[in-house]
Amino acid sequence: MSNLEEILGISFTKGTKILHATNSSKKVKKNSIFFGLPGITQHGSKYSKDALDQGASIVVHNDLNGEINNNNIFYIKDLEERIFNFLNSLYEINISDNNFFAFTGTNGKSSSSYLCHQLLINLGYESLYIGTLGVQFNQEKFDKTFSSKTTPDIFELFDILRDTKFEDAGNICIEISSHALDQKRLSQIGWFNSTSILNITSDHLDYHKNISAYRDAKFEIYKMKSTIKLIDEDSSKFQDNYDFVQNNDYKLSTISDSNNFSDIFFQITEISPFKTIFYIYINKPPYGYQDATKKKYKFSCNLFPKFNIHNLVFAICSIGFDEFEENKINDLSFLKLPKGRSEVIENIPSNVIIDYAHNPEAIHNFLSSIKDHYQNLIVVFGCGGDRDKSKRSLMLKAALKSSSKVIFTSDNSRSEDFENIFIDAAQDNNIDNVVKIKDRKKAIIYASEILSHKECLVILGKGHEETQEENNKTIFFSDHEVINEIYK
Repeated sequence: MSNLEEILGISFTKGTKILHATNSSKKVKKNSIFFGLPGITQHGSKYSKDALDQGASIVVHNDLNGEINNNNIFYIKDLEERIFNFLNSLYEINISDNNFFAFTGTNGKSSSSYLCHQLLINLGYESLYIGTLGVQFNQEKFDKTFSSKTTPDIFELFDILRDTKFEDAGNICIEISSHALDQKRLSQIGWFNSTSILNITSDHLDYHKNISAYRDAKFEIYKMKSTIKLIDEDSSKFQDNYDFVQNNDYKLSTISDSNNFSDIFFQITEISPFKTIFYIYINKPPYGYQDATKKKYKFSCNLFPKFNIHNLVFAICSIGFDEFEENKINDLSFLKLPKGRSEVIENIPSNVIIDYAHNPEAIHNFLSSIKDHYQNLIVVFGCGGDRDKSKRSLMLKAALKSSSKVIFTSDNSRSEDFENIFIDAAQDNNIDNVVKIKDRKKAIIYASEILSHKECLVILGKGHEETQEENNKTIFFSDHEVINEIYK
């Protein structure tokens, strides 16, 4: 009996080959093993025959009502408990040998994890970024073929690591979404170097139904065993609601820029679109960094605005202070934000910024952070269809508060009518300074035409994305490409 058979507790038909494992029938290929597992709407065992038709050599599932065929379809009651060891053995990868730096939050997790990735590379370590932008090993090109989700499931993670050529144990900087935490996609990973909650505001209520359930999902990250547990001070007030946090040997470390007595306090002394200086004061360091107690570190970088320094502080604290010097300026000018995150478009005659902000808090934080640097802001943004409707009017309110003009346009309307989305957004708002233009390209062109030299055009919501979903069809669309066409 092979090791794989022993792990699953079944016997394969003679001559069976297994070269790949997946829980998605769409990813089945020749000699795959398909795991039919419970899904959000139905059980994966429903796709057993589809998987076999596409070349799967074996199907295993844990559905009592699912089909059982003694030759190639097997029911295994405790299947989910066996998956991790099976994947370790199949791919000959011990995932727990790697160093995981995990980030969650309503806003900022892409930036924090990508900044952490860059810090590690600059310090001479191999690093892998996994998140919204795709997968990047060291400084290679981004690869979005592994997963369409912000956070991959455990099968996709093994696929990623199988194709990553770490010379030794690797560093993995990963975004973990509230959906992934709620679904416990990566709960089988044995140990994380650091886990962080950057912030918690309202988002994804179409899935979580209420802010309490959304917050519960975010705090699930601390059920993952980790040495360093970081949290922003505003979110830390909820920690008493979670016994698993209070009873953990490794306590939460709070990060703040307003409370001098927080565990870690950071202070920005200079900030602009071109240069930022900030300090990190260590009052009570995370576990393992006791040598940094009562020390302060000075940093310079080119990141902007303020919330990106907040994201950077989390990245720095996740990897620790051993590589930084206390009595000099630590130059981080090599750091760059991900595409479409607070991105000032260079080499054009106008002020244009593209950012991914797509919820009320993110829009407010971003616009309020940059408005004092320009005479006025002209904002182009929209609200997604088939998603949380309650945030639409709040998004427009946030945009209006910090701008002189808002151009409301499409942003993945999906199956909803654009006019109905605008009606929701307009509710309880004064729309005298709002122009409605459904076509996103025309909206951006119009905004650029009314933009004066000292004003700034801010395009929100899509960031790095290169698709637009409308009438249940997906087409190519890039805010960057439109700007390039206007100013080329």
